Amino acid sequence: MIPRRTLSPLAVFASACTMRPLGPASPSDFVTHDPQSPDVHGVELPSRSAALRGWQLPPSDPWAAYAKYTLLTALPDLPRSAALPEVDVLDDVERAWTAGKSVGAAGLPMDTLWIVDMRGAASVTFGLALSNAASGHTVSLVPTFNNWPAPNELVPAEETLAAMVAGWPRQPEDGSVGTLPVFLLDSWRLAYRFDEPGDETYDNRYVLSSGDLPGIEVLRARGIRNVVYVVEDRGRTSVEEDDLHDAFLMWEEAGMRIAMVDLESLANETALAHWEDLLANNLLVVTPHGTILDAPAFFARARGGFGGGHATAWPGWVGAGGGRGARAFGGGHPGFGGGHPGFGGGRGGGFGGGRGGGGG
Repeated sequence: MIPRRTLSPLAVFASACTMRPLGPASPSDFVTHDPQSPDVHGVELPSRSAALRGWQLPPSDPWAAYAKYTLLTALPDLPRSAALPEVDVLDDVERAWTAGKSVGAAGLPMDTLWIVDMRGAASVTFGLALSNAASGHTVSLVPTFNNWPAPNELVPAEETLAAMVAGWPRQPEDGSVGTLPVFLLDSWRLAYRFDEPGDETYDNRYVLSSGDLPGIEVLRARGIRNVVYVVEDRGRTSVEEDDLHDAFLMWEEAGMRIAMVDLESLANETALAHWEDLLANNLLVVTPHGTILDAPAFFARARGGFGGGHATAWPGWVGAGGGRGARAFGGGHPGFGGGHPGFGGGRGGGFGGGRGGGGG
């Protein structure tokens, strides 16, 4: 029997007391609600090239430049057996599948950008279900996962990877221009922001910069007028994530309408029959405010940047030829989010992109 993963992410933090200010909850705060930790089970991993073929958008796709396939480069050169988290039995992943199927079957509004910000496996599952169930529309799934699995990791990157290798999206044909963009985010990326990782922790958190998301001129050129921000539970999430704040503020000031919706509302067939009402009743008002990315102490706690000085080992199940992990926020292995052609996407290269720099 494959053992259950027993090391809680909380166990990899230093024992010093931390201060968590009270305030609006963002998607990454879901970790304070003790999310399920899945068992692991045996799977047959596809080769790296097969997974990339299954996920990569055609070069002509208008949203391809924003996609990051960093996580898929952790896969081996050839198919092999491995142990990965059994994410399909997680409650939030099951709910994401149901909601994604409902949205796909109902049909998506044509003038809308989707930002799906949940646990990585749930975001991927939502996107896969939506893509394969979509009728009459072609969906461009845009992964934004810009980190790497490793022993003693802070973000359970294997969960997201397990969801990505469980199936492929229904890809747009090369030359398609009217595809609907669905950006897939991992809300773990800024988890435990007020804690200091322990000495042996691989801090594989990351941030998205404004360059990782389309600017207002791109959205207007593609006829986008609405943004749907998908979170797991609207009752527990009240604001956008900190690294999205600048982009959301820019979009709102330019006249974009932003709605925050959750899985429950998207699984409701009655609500989906009235998109205009659903969006109007769930408007997100973006209020200018400081974020954790403006605080030097945030980067100091990450030991000079996500990845830090302790990211020195690759995961044991990866047959990728050894080597060392990324050592800095924005640098390291050329395939980690930027330098490797076709793997990291054309925007925001490196671990986290342009916001925060080395943070030392």
